[in-house]
Amino acid sequence: MDGITTQTWGDGPPDIVMLHDGLGSITQWGDVPARIAADTGATVMAYDRPGHGRSEPVPDGPWPTEWLRHNAELLDELLAQHGAEQPMLVGHSDGGSIALLHAARSAAERPVSAVLSIAAHTFVEPICSGAIIDMRAKSDRLVTGLGRNHLHPTELFAAWSGVWVSDEFQSWDVRSELSAITAPTIVAQGTDDEYATDAMVYDTVAAIGDNATAHFIAGRGHLVHYEDPDPVVALAVDLWHRRDRAASTRPA
Repeated sequence: MDGITTQTWGDGPPDIVMLHDGLGSITQWGDVPARIAADTGATVMAYDRPGHGRSEPVPDGPWPTEWLRHNAELLDELLAQHGAEQPMLVGHSDGGSIALLHAARSAAERPVSAVLSIAAHTFVEPICSGAIIDMRAKSDRLVTGLGRNHLHPTELFAAWSGVWVSDEFQSWDVRSELSAITAPTIVAQGTDDEYATDAMVYDTVAAIGDNATAHFIAGRGHLVHYEDPDPVVALAVDLWHRRDRAASTRPA
């Protein structure tokens, strides 16, 4: 896809695709993709969504309320372009939301093999929008830090934070769509997440149904892989082998 930056660890079409958080990028995954590739033997691809990292176009914000759904549709195009067939998705925060939306909307035509959702949002909690309002009040320092990983940090922050605090977005809720997910799914979150309560995990798992399990990462906040990449790598590797075993026992 024009303007979308990707990075791949391994050879061939991607088996695992990584989706970064709302202010994230490829580089902000650190060594997590490389470690997952090494521990699974799978080909791992990460990408910068439009306006993030080195990808274009420049954000024009605030983004529309359906920007997460739009990114789930863009993911379908990206996977097709790279020849990814039934990949496992690993998404953090907004990237986790996009992974869940994609898994739900593509379950019949382009299914994924598994989903690891880390600190994703499936509805808006006051704790989240309140935290982002606080971020906007001290955005200068934050934007300076974003400049280390993004070509357009000011525009990105304005577009992302603008939609999250908009009145229209406060009623955003995709839980009713998640029962379409048929792939094994882990819904993970740090116990000290600053942007969500435990209800986010429990409600998301309940919305998906029997294919989903909850997992809390003790003592970690929202940016789990920034604080400690080990549990993220371990969850991804475990889920990869679990879906591999399930595929090997499925009737032909």
